[in-house]
Amino acid sequence: MGFLDNRMFVDHFPPKRRRERIHKAYYALGGSAAVGAETVARLGGRASFWGRRGNDVRGEQIANFLRKAGVDVSGYRPFAGTSPYCEVFIRPDGERYLFPWWGEGMPEHTGWVTHDALDRAGAVLIDGRWEDGGLHFAKQARRRGIPVILDLDLDNTAVWQIARLATHAIADEDMAIAHGGVNQLLKEISDLGVWGAITLGYKGVVHAGGRVKAPQVPVLDSTGAGDVFHGAFALAIAQHREETDALQFATVAGALRCKLARVPELAEVRELLK
Repeated sequence: MGFLDNRMFVDHFPPKRRRERIHKAYYALGGSAAVGAETVARLGGRASFWGRRGNDVRGEQIANFLRKAGVDVSGYRPFAGTSPYCEVFIRPDGERYLFPWWGEGMPEHTGWVTHDALDRAGAVLIDGRWEDGGLHFAKQARRRGIPVILDLDLDNTAVWQIARLATHAIADEDMAIAHGGVNQLLKEISDLGVWGAITLGYKGVVHAGGRVKAPQVPVLDSTGAGDVFHGAFALAIAQHREETDALQFATVAGALRCKLARVPELAEVRELLK
């Protein structure tokens, strides 16, 4: 799903008073799959973003952010309704707090979807926020033998149905805590017959074969670091890299998102990988 983020840099959070000034603010692209698509494009891949948005100003702003990044938005369709929006508060240490609104009035059905993008896809990245769409694309991709990477950060029946169809499921630390710890969640993913990993922020990422360390960098803004990670991982899998290599590539990309406060370019990722 694509979100219009209103990112506000604050001196402290939570606020100490009912009225606090901010020292910087701007609009940016948000949403797991949308930022993942931007990441693919900026790292040298070709990305198509499929989803729903409201036929409103916010939706057009989201689409424009994607176009500017070089993402194909022919499958990003406007409907009557209101587009997703997120207020983001960012502390001086780079930690962020998200207050998302998923929009309303947009249809759940997938009857309008064509599969032109899948004919050219090397991998499909799903974030689970459009449940019917996620299930639909996962099924179609698997029928074609295309890898399906799930950003497993929601815990509901529909998302676990998508997980059963995925080839790769990457969860976050909050999901691990909710499921009794890293090892337990990795087992639950593995029991589905799916390759799994869990991101742990600056502590890196854990998978069944071990741990990939994260480079230690100064943090300006950690917003979207996980989304960049998933996009970079999906690109690496589409390029037929092994999972451990894909994790290393994605971990560096995510760390650079924190350091640069933007999605990195391929040359910057390659330089840090050295």
